[in-house]
Amino acid sequence: MHSQSSDSSVMLQGPRSHQKAVLREQYEVLRDIGFGGFGKIKLARHRLTGVEVAIKVLRKKGQNLLLLSEPEMMRSLEHPNVIQLLQVAETNRNIYMVMEHAGGGRLLDHIPHGGMQEEEARRLFRQVVSAVSYCHDKGIVHRDLKPENIMVDARSHARLIDFGFSARFTPGQRLRQFWGTLSYFAPEIILRQEYEGPPVDIWSLGVILHYMLTGRCPFSGNTSKEMLSQIKQATYRDPPGVSLAARLLIRRMLSLDPQNRPTAKQILQHPWMTKGKQDLPQDYSEPIPFRPDPEILTTMFDMGYDLRKTWVSLAKRKFNAVMATYLLLQHQKSQGAGCMFQGKPVLPRVKPRPHPVDLSHSPVLPKRSPSEPALSTFPLPCEPQLPEGSTQAGQKHIRSASEPALHLHLQPAGASTPDAGPQLDSGQPQAHRRRLLRWVDRIATYVRKLCCCSPGVSNKLAPM
Repeated sequence: MHSQSSDSSVMLQGPRSHQKAVLREQYEVLRDIGFGGFGKIKLARHRLTGVEVAIKVLRKKGQNLLLLSEPEMMRSLEHPNVIQLLQVAETNRNIYMVMEHAGGGRLLDHIPHGGMQEEEARRLFRQVVSAVSYCHDKGIVHRDLKPENIMVDARSHARLIDFGFSARFTPGQRLRQFWGTLSYFAPEIILRQEYEGPPVDIWSLGVILHYMLTGRCPFSGNTSKEMLSQIKQATYRDPPGVSLAARLLIRRMLSLDPQNRPTAKQILQHPWMTKGKQDLPQDYSEPIPFRPDPEILTTMFDMGYDLRKTWVSLAKRKFNAVMATYLLLQHQKSQGAGCMFQGKPVLPRVKPRPHPVDLSHSPVLPKRSPSEPALSTFPLPCEPQLPEGSTQAGQKHIRSASEPALHLHLQPAGASTPDAGPQLDSGQPQAHRRRLLRWVDRIATYVRKLCCCSPGVSNKLAPM
């Protein structure tokens, strides 16, 4: 099956029944890495970039339907300590969430029997609280914070995962769903009282910090009934061997009265948290959208992606195959790996009819004013050669600005993943590459000016 469509060469379009096959063309599934009551998680490899990803499979049945807002929640989150959503695909039976894979394992597995050293616990806990503060600022409460739902990535940074129990809230709003994990329940959850969302997360953070510093939960009765009694009374022993400042912070977070618990921002300002300021997380503000990286765009152009449609996917946050490829290349670049891809772009079997591309009529960009030049007037500075072996008679060069995008032929499921391709600056003369980068940067500057007044776009899933 080929993933060609009128909208993009590798975008997930068409009937839902085809999307699972399209996903298989884009990702090589390696093995199962996680199971839960509402779905399973598979480790997979993105065929073009070679980057490992996690694919969460959510079944659309029974009580799961209440939890299928997770993709919609994660679409709105972009924080260095929250796992990055890359792509969402839906079939008649399942929803597939393609996410970054944090290869360092769960935080739970990094906590030794007697607890972590305070310096290391402080470093990771700061990152967790920073992520929770960001979520609360976005009007999202997690409601299932625990070491099992915090991953550690390859750079030993904490990454918050699993928003299956999360909910949106407004300040002062009372919630009624009683979900979570027993040993991390806040007292108001145990008592089945209506509750505000953020204080519930703060209670769970107190339990997590206690666990990180001691290797055990503060509430650990011999039976569930005994544990529930301890939680309802906020009764626990101060952890021995832990500094006074840390014990006082835990005591504040495990306050019986939700109104007495600090906010996530107040936790970040606590004296124990601010010790060693060189590693303090900065106030996080999301990067401005509509500013794609010219180097990554050039790599995607070499892959056969249409640059205009790439910009549309990013500006509208479509979380499709195009956006996933961009984000994975961005991840590679941030890791110092450069922009690489492992596939080879090939020309379509039938040469498409050339047609002019006028971005002034794009659905995502406003029409230009008479004083602004049309983007379609920017010619390609050169016509670099295609990779060796990919040319056909009458099709010897990469398209000009007025020709349609090349379609990218993805390998069928089960095919071996190709070896890593050349770096961005290989295979073509350096002068051509520099001119192409300048051309991409010129268009990016123009698109940024246009996109500042683009209308907002809803990220909600279509009704199911």
